[in-house]
Amino acid sequence: MTTIDKSGTSIEELIGAFRKEYNIRDWELKYEILKKPSNGIFGLFASKTALVRFQLPGVDDRATMFTQTLMDKMGISYDKIVTKLEGKTLYLEIVGCKDTGFLIGKNGSMLETIQFLLNRIFEFDRKIEKIYLDADGYRERREAMFIRQFMPLISKIKVHGKPLTLDPMNAGERRIIHRHVERDKGLRTLTIGEGDMKRIVIFSSKQSERDALSQSKGESPAVSELKENMNKEKPNRPPRQPRKPKPESQKTDSPKPEGQEPTAKPRPPRPQRPFKPRPKPESQDKE
Repeated sequence: MTTIDKSGTSIEELIGAFRKEYNIRDWELKYEILKKPSNGIFGLFASKTALVRFQLPGVDDRATMFTQTLMDKMGISYDKIVTKLEGKTLYLEIVGCKDTGFLIGKNGSMLETIQFLLNRIFEFDRKIEKIYLDADGYRERREAMFIRQFMPLISKIKVHGKPLTLDPMNAGERRIIHRHVERDKGLRTLTIGEGDMKRIVIFSSKQSERDALSQSKGESPAVSELKENMNKEKPNRPPRQPRKPKPESQKTDSPKPEGQEPTAKPRPPRPQRPFKPRPKPESQDKE
């Protein structure tokens, strides 16, 4: 943190001016009053000057204080928060969490939500571009298991120089690929596609994005190789045997020889009943 001293006639005015100048929020405000304005004794030795010493936090300190405040509001106990700033990427890790299952959530959903909130809070800070949040090494272990399957393919890019186009992934999986590749100065990434499921193109840093896109149309040979290896791991099922054709004697639609009567006997005609006229009723004279 950076120490800044401010002097003025009112402590309240000094605090308000400092918060407005440096865009300081409530959980980031730390100061020490060095001198208060006084009226003196009987008007003697009066001092109308106030002196306040402020602590101006850096971007890593501000993110840490916000996370601490959020953990206290959620009632989550922990030992400490470790920060690491690499370029414009900030890594935060909550160590010694007493309720790791709740903090991580199902498939890391709670951790993803807090990380999204952190990035939205500090998205206007030019000193930082991305914040990654972890809890007791959970994200690191998960990312290591996910990225392991792509390591042989990524290493071939440096040898052959051909871009690698991966299958569509969600935002969380794409973030793991970007985070891994950005640590290698010889490689770059590019996202293509629309919707939630998008593809990632990994290419050499010596190439331009235009050249990488022109070579990444369609499915790359590396992706085809990955699919073949995945199919080899599946158990091989025996191929289906074609059905045997029925013999001529069992076919129902075979033509019958001429002159042969059908096996089914014709239905006899229904006998007709003799017609009997109905007798007419005798006419009755009207009285």
